[in-house]
Amino acid sequence: MTTKGNSTMVRKYFIALLSFATLIAPAISNADVLFEGYSKINAGDSHIGYVINRYEFDAKKKQFISTYFVKTGKGATEATESLKAVADAELAPISYEYTSLAGKESKTIDAKFKAGAMTAVVSINGKIQKIDKKIPKGTFLSTFLVYLMLKSKEGLRSETKYEYQAIAEEDGNIYKGQALVGKEQMFNDFKVFKILNTFKDSKFLSYVNERGEVVATNAMGTGISTELVSTPAEATNGQPYSATILKTLFSTVPAGTQNVVSQGKKAKPSTLPATTINAPIAAPSAAPQPETSGQ
Repeated sequence: MTTKGNSTMVRKYFIALLSFATLIAPAISNADVLFEGYSKINAGDSHIGYVINRYEFDAKKKQFISTYFVKTGKGATEATESLKAVADAELAPISYEYTSLAGKESKTIDAKFKAGAMTAVVSINGKIQKIDKKIPKGTFLSTFLVYLMLKSKEGLRSETKYEYQAIAEEDGNIYKGQALVGKEQMFNDFKVFKILNTFKDSKFLSYVNERGEVVATNAMGTGISTELVSTPAEATNGQPYSATILKTLFSTVPAGTQNVVSQGKKAKPSTLPATTINAPIAAPSAAPQPETSGQ
């Protein structure tokens, strides 16, 4: 697969795999970070990029916030993608801003939701179009899938099936999906559920712990995979990044320490105790240094 093909697949694929990022936490304060981590992206044996994602809950506004940044390739083959999505306490969509850039190709979507309808302004290579559509009750932004699963009657447990319809943020369309939760197993010394998600006619495997954190993923039949890593440097692999862009998107350059891999909480032979799940967050480690240009 070419680098350009890898970038296209990653942009399509990561919308779905980020649906399994964590949204579970004990008592939370205003704009509390629930999860923040760096994942490396592989195409076969090649390390082609990285992802930074964060989930927050604003207790004052009673809103969930999902933010991510994806980067693949270098130089002329570089491609980036970002998302900031907001939902209410029941995970009903409020708004999202999506951006992708690959060479001369650019796309932005600015969407708002009100009274069961979505209005969005879409810009593709500078050409503007508008979207107005009704949103069926129960439809949500795909990035918040795992919380919907956890709130369902079955919850996140072995041998369950969850059927849903969600908005794919990269195109603003609604698709039906299905998540099949397999038995618990060990993956890289972490106890996880193996989840098969089918969305937009593609199948993805996610290895997710009981907190909802994604330890690894695999886009079936593509050779594209991701792995949550303990430090930013493992994910970025020496690739430069723009501190300005990250601060604009996340408000700060994420340290990536608020996840089970960074905290080194590997599973014991028996089930993880509640004290492990609710343990305090470790102190942040140093984030990677920005490129010298600072652009």
